[in-house]
Amino acid sequence: MVIKMKNKKKGFTLVELLAVIVVLAVVIMLASRSVFRIVRNTQEQTSFEMRENAKDAALTYSFNHFHLTKCSVAFSKEMYEDNNTSHLNTAANASCIGRVTIKDLKEEGLFEDNHGYCKEDDVIIIYRYTDTYGNGEYKAYANDRTCTN
Repeated sequence: MVIKMKNKKKGFTLVELLAVIVVLAVVIMLASRSVFRIVRNTQEQTSFEMRENAKDAALTYSFNHFHLTKCSVAFSKEMYEDNNTSHLNTAANASCIGRVTIKDLKEEGLFEDNHGYCKEDDVIIIYRYTDTYGNGEYKAYANDRTCTN
């Protein structure tokens, strides 16, 4: 005669459940870091593209509204960052620089920002750069804080 035991345990032990929870927590942590990195990179890329679009629009605006002469002094990023363009505003350079705001570009219909990346008072500087051969080329400069969310 065979006696059957009815002591079969169904389900998982506490240790097994804790192990699954720990594994899931690690997977979620790794996945969330990747997602946050992707979101941040996407925001940075969008800001960069908005800034570049605003610079292109500012150049178009300058062709319609400014008549810039060739600057005799090269423009640098540091001048803009420090808001130190005074040496460009001398008599010889007074007409080689133009400033335009995002609001001006929007009012002209040259720039659209549906997601609010750019503040209306963000400024883009347009200047006519003269290379070593004396050729004048229009350039636009916007600092890294322009069109950031």
